[in-house]
Amino acid sequence: MGETVRFGVSMDSELVTLLDQLTRQKNHDNRSETIRELVRDAIIDERVADGQQMVIGTLTILFHHKTRLPRAPISAFPSLTITANLQFHIEGEICAKIMVVRGTGSEVAAWAQMLLSSSKVIGKLTYTATDELFSELLKT
Repeated sequence: MGETVRFGVSMDSELVTLLDQLTRQKNHDNRSETIRELVRDAIIDERVADGQQMVIGTLTILFHHKTRLPRAPISAFPSLTITANLQFHIEGEICAKIMVVRGTGSEVAAWAQMLLSSSKVIGKLTYTATDELFSELLKT
């Protein structure tokens, strides 16, 4: 990570109270860590909205084991790679599939929508990082 820079922030007292509540809810040690998380989330949202930035995400889907999942070949999405693909039974006949994917925001979203489009599939795509934030981890 880069050098830590200290700076002052002015906020309405009610907003600071809400920030302190959020800090406790998230078990952060201090306000700074909460603000860092909020900034990272905002960066991810911005990059995903851009569509061309590389992102890392997790697609989680639930389905009945007899459900035939929609075809979603990654060959149609040149930037997309599936880093991990885990499938298991949650309870009885209900399966879960968790995939870690990397690619441009627009291609990850389009590919995930192909899997989520079935009426017998429940799921969610969650963006975890951008390549820019991911690369910061490598600097430690």
